[in-house]
Amino acid sequence: RARMDPTPTCVLLTRGVSPGFAAAQRTENDGGAPLSSSVASVEHEKLVDKLRPHAGRVVTIDADEKHPDCVFVEDCVVALPSRGFFACNPHVTRRGEVAAVVGAAMGVSWPDVGPMFLRGLASEREGERIEGGDVLYVSGGRDTAHHYLVGVGNRSNAAGADALRTALRKCAVAAGALYEPTEESTLFLVHEVDLTGTEWLHLKSALTWAPNVGFVASDPACPVLERALACLDGREATDANRMRDPAVIVTRLAANVLALPGNVVFAHPDAAEAIRARGAERGVVVVDAEQPELARADGALTCCAVVLDPDFRWGPNY
Repeated sequence: RARMDPTPTCVLLTRGVSPGFAAAQRTENDGGAPLSSSVASVEHEKLVDKLRPHAGRVVTIDADEKHPDCVFVEDCVVALPSRGFFACNPHVTRRGEVAAVVGAAMGVSWPDVGPMFLRGLASEREGERIEGGDVLYVSGGRDTAHHYLVGVGNRSNAAGADALRTALRKCAVAAGALYEPTEESTLFLVHEVDLTGTEWLHLKSALTWAPNVGFVASDPACPVLERALACLDGREATDANRMRDPAVIVTRLAANVLALPGNVVFAHPDAAEAIRARGAERGVVVVDAEQPELARADGALTCCAVVLDPDFRWGPNY
């Protein structure tokens, strides 16, 4: 059980399951019964109940019957340091989901800190395609403070990754962290991970990362893991990012873990024991959670929550 001291301050954005969930996108048909909105809703509500003790507040956005995949809220926005966020431009079938999530993020504020700020958005006119499920954050070291890995070639593209770079740049300038003669690369790098030729819908379907745990994947020879590690080659490993440690290897459907402030990691039951073993010496608290019905629609833990943390900053002074 996670310690409740200090009191959590992060805000989690979640969204209800659409009544039209039966029409949600699936990369494979498992041959079973049609997807059930009611079963998925019960599962999702249980997950949100487990999340509540680890957040200052949970904001639940109303479901949209017109958008079967709307529960997968992370595809709409990406959290940036210093209370910034970026609006994604997902697949054409999901673009109608974004406005409600952006509105919810813009409505988040902390009395002693201030509000969230929209620092950039991907443009359809410019051909910038990006979904949050393809954006994996990894903390850095003294050479580069923040790494963003972006899976490209499937649901997101290089132009979308560049739109995220632009938003990060604007965010850093607005926070006062990026100024002459500071080099941008000391603050952040956006790395493009090629997903072409793989079977994964999103980058975070193949692997995830958590502080004091490192990477989590289903196969040490996974080409996506190999490509992600190649992007970080030569970058500083730390006790927190553990980027040089072997990935924690779990079952295929359990490689997606959700990291929360306070050293808390939500993990599929099939992965929980391995995550606990890796993080025990560093005080990682692991919470078992799963959503089998949502998993039938390629949904996982990170898909269903956006973490907005007022303590996520460019550095100690910004």
